[in-house]
Amino acid sequence: MKLFFAEIKEPIKTTMIGNYAVAGAVTQTDPDVVCAFPITPQTQSVEGLSDVVHQGRLKAAFINVESELAAMSYSTAACATGARTFTATASQGYLLMTEALPMAVGWRVPLTMMISARAFNSPNLSIWNTWEFTETNSEIGWNCIVSENVQETYDAAILSVMISEDSLFPTMFVHDGFIISHSVQNVTLIPDETVRKLTPKKPRHRITPKKPGTWGGIVTPSYFMEFRKSLDVDKEPVLDIMENAFNKFEKATGREYNLIETYNLDNSSKTAFVSMGSMCGNIISWMIKNPEVGLIKIRAFRPFPYEELRKIVEDHGLEKLIILEKSDSLNGMLPPFSMSVASALYPLGTIFRSFIVGLGGRDVTRDELDVAKQKMEKVDDMSGKLYMYLGVRETKNKIYGVNI
Repeated sequence: MKLFFAEIKEPIKTTMIGNYAVAGAVTQTDPDVVCAFPITPQTQSVEGLSDVVHQGRLKAAFINVESELAAMSYSTAACATGARTFTATASQGYLLMTEALPMAVGWRVPLTMMISARAFNSPNLSIWNTWEFTETNSEIGWNCIVSENVQETYDAAILSVMISEDSLFPTMFVHDGFIISHSVQNVTLIPDETVRKLTPKKPRHRITPKKPGTWGGIVTPSYFMEFRKSLDVDKEPVLDIMENAFNKFEKATGREYNLIETYNLDNSSKTAFVSMGSMCGNIISWMIKNPEVGLIKIRAFRPFPYEELRKIVEDHGLEKLIILEKSDSLNGMLPPFSMSVASALYPLGTIFRSFIVGLGGRDVTRDELDVAKQKMEKVDDMSGKLYMYLGVRETKNKIYGVNI
């Protein structure tokens, strides 16, 4: 974190783990309040922020609380008073926050939060990577962007402030726990002055004695649906706000981001992978020997860019999609990320299957990508089960020692 103890006056190329990169980027956005409860694999992000506060580099209130629920409640209230506020969590901490997550949406506060994605503790404790955020964030109303590598998660910490401030909806940015949070990778840091220009503190509604109002009061049946409809309408321009933030960021830094990024779609094949996060790097390297398969990389998970995904599939004449997902659904027809993709594809009738991989931090290997491709070659319609697990050690009537 020493690089962030002094002002950064010019671009710096260095190496850093994802969590410290996030802590540095958050420092550069000049938050007024940092409030988080440490949980693996998020912990170093707020430890890094405590360092820069202790060094006097960041003039922010660093608040220690007793739980993740307290952290989210405190952060929401602080942000509602006009303070730029940051928090972070993962897994069980994210679950503990759930009670307070919708309030940040209803109050329209531009709170930002990092998720170092980690499995929920089921069947037992796991501290390694799974996409838990897709299961609980889907319909609460938070904006959500997902990063592939350390450079992207550093940039996402800045972009999230831009998106939150302009949309007045809380924004979470996600990277895969351990795979990115603890991985040492190359990163180019942006000068402080550039970040300040990208993330100015703007006037907004806030709690103040000068203008009394009611925050958190009861809403009767006579008005509740109108409030919900109002939030739904206000979410409609958020994807455009995200794209605008990406464009401003590119002009300032030269680094291009989009709601959806595509690779190798202009080929003779009619098949493509669809995924998010660190897996996309695996797929891109795998495509060197498999140029006939493309990749659709989703950056914006919420709001989900349904129309853009549909247009990409339609314009390229894609006939089959292989969805790779680090999450499952024990009750539904599809895991949550795949369900979002399926909803977008419904009018097109595109054939797809969801492949569940990498749960609990297991590596997603090139062999598994080969298997997914081979299995998809045999799929000709949408009948039967729409998802399957890949990489599970099993024989007839037995899954790695578990009788079934």
